[in-house]
Amino acid sequence: MENKIKKVATFTLNLINMFTTPLVFMIMWNWFVVQIGAPHVGYLVSFGIILLVDFAIYIPSQNNILIYRNNDEAIDFKFQNACGGTAMVIWTLVIGAFVHSFI
Repeated sequence: MENKIKKVATFTLNLINMFTTPLVFMIMWNWFVVQIGAPHVGYLVSFGIILLVDFAIYIPSQNNILIYRNNDEAIDFKFQNACGGTAMVIWTLVIGAFVHSFI
């Protein structure tokens, strides 16, 4: 795949992930955690929780150097991370829905 296409796809997937991750978190929270007495959360609260958790667990690594580069290796790394993030969000929702159907 051409680097320009990978860059556009990476940006698009990251944008999608940024808005769907809180949605999936909200759904999963309201399906499972509310049953043990926690309050319902809305989309904006779940967005804030995701930001807080990302901030709290951020660990700089050697791979983060690739974020600031624009070579083939860095573009591939960013694209693979975006694809993996999207897959994780989708699979979390699918497996959560499967488990929720038995409750």
